[in-house]
Amino acid sequence: MADVLIFDDDPAVGDLMGELLRGRGLTVSHFLSGAGVVQLVQENKPRLVVLDIMMPGMDGLSACRALKTNPLTRAAKIAILTAKNFQEDQDTALRYGADLFLRKPFDPAAFAGSIGRMLGLPDAPPAPPAPPVIVTILPGSVVVETAALQLIFDAGEGLKGYLERQAQPYPLTWLMISRYRPENVTDLSAAASILAKGGRVNMAGPDDAESRLQQLAPAVCATLPGGERATPLLYPQREGEYALAAGARAVTLLTQHPGTCLAYRVELQGRAIVYCPAHEIHPELARLNKHEHEKFRELFDEADLLLHGYRRSLVDDAPKDALGSAAWEPIIDLAAAAQAKRIALLPMAADTPTEGLQFRIEERLAAQGSRMSFGVTRFNERVVL
Repeated sequence: MADVLIFDDDPAVGDLMGELLRGRGLTVSHFLSGAGVVQLVQENKPRLVVLDIMMPGMDGLSACRALKTNPLTRAAKIAILTAKNFQEDQDTALRYGADLFLRKPFDPAAFAGSIGRMLGLPDAPPAPPAPPVIVTILPGSVVVETAALQLIFDAGEGLKGYLERQAQPYPLTWLMISRYRPENVTDLSAAASILAKGGRVNMAGPDDAESRLQQLAPAVCATLPGGERATPLLYPQREGEYALAAGARAVTLLTQHPGTCLAYRVELQGRAIVYCPAHEIHPELARLNKHEHEKFRELFDEADLLLHGYRRSLVDDAPKDALGSAAWEPIIDLAAAAQAKRIALLPMAADTPTEGLQFRIEERLAAQGSRMSFGVTRFNERVVL
C-alpha cells in the first residue's frame, strides 16, 4: 500500500511530485484520472491524497468532498494541486475539507516542505555540497576532474606526464579534441594508458570531411594483459548538445578559425566550463554578425570558467586581419557581456605577448564595471571550482 496516491492527468507533474515525495521517504502511486478515487483510497488507506481539480473521471473538488464525507477515507490528508487561479476554488476546497491548497506551477522545494510539515515528517537533511571540480591547465591541454569523470580538452604537450602521474584511471574519461593540428594531438597516444589500466575513453572531435577522428583513434588503443584490444568510443561532433554522463552535458560550436575547430561548453556538478582555444573574435562582431555574436554570448553565459585562446592586442604592432585578430580585447568584452565569472587566456602561439597584459585587462574590466575574475595562463596551474 502506497503512502501517497496522486490523481493528476499530467504525467510530467505526477512524475515530479513522485520524485519529490520519494525523496522524503514516502511510497507513491500515480493515477491519470479521478475514476474510482474513493475505492482506491478506501482500499489503500494512504496517508496523503493529492488531487488535481481538472482531470478526467471525478474532478478534484468532488473527490475531496466524497473522501472527507466517507468515514472510511476521511482520515487521509488531502492536498489540492491545480492550475486554476481563483480564490473561489481555494475556498471551496477548504470548505470540503482539503488540508492543503497549492497552485501550479509549484516550487519543488516548497511543495516537498509543505507536504512534510503536513504529515509531520522530520526536516529533510541539507543536500551535501557538490564535490569540487578541479581544472588543470597544461601546455596544449586542459584536464577537468570530478568524483567519477575526467575530461581532457586536447592532447598537447604535457598530457603524457600528467597521465603518467595518475595511479588509477577515472571510470570514464572524455578526450575532447578542438582541432586536428599537431600541437593539439602531440600527446594523444598517452591516453592509451587509461584504457590499459581498465578505464573507459570516449573520444570526441570535429566531424570533418577527412574523418580525422577515426584516423587518430588507433593511437589511443591499448592491449590488455589477456591480449584483448581496448579501443575508445568515437563521437564525431558538429554543432549540438549531448550527454557526457549522468548530470553532465556538453555543447559544441564551430569557431571562427581556419579549418574545422570546435569550442566546448560542459556543465557538471552545477558548474559551467567553456573551452574555446581558437576563436578569432572581430572587435565589431556584435554589429557585423549579430547571429554569431549571440551564439558565443550564449556559450559564454555565466560560465564559471572560460578558457579562451588569444594571440595579441589590438594595439600591438602586428598585421591585423579584419577577421583574424584573435586579440584579447573583444574576448574580454564578450565574456564580460555574458557575465562569465572567471576567464583564463590561453596563448595561441609561443610568441604571444603577455607583458603588462594583466594590468591592461584589469583596466578594461574596471572601465566596464565588470567584476569578472581573470588571469593570464600559467601552465600546470590548478583551478578549483
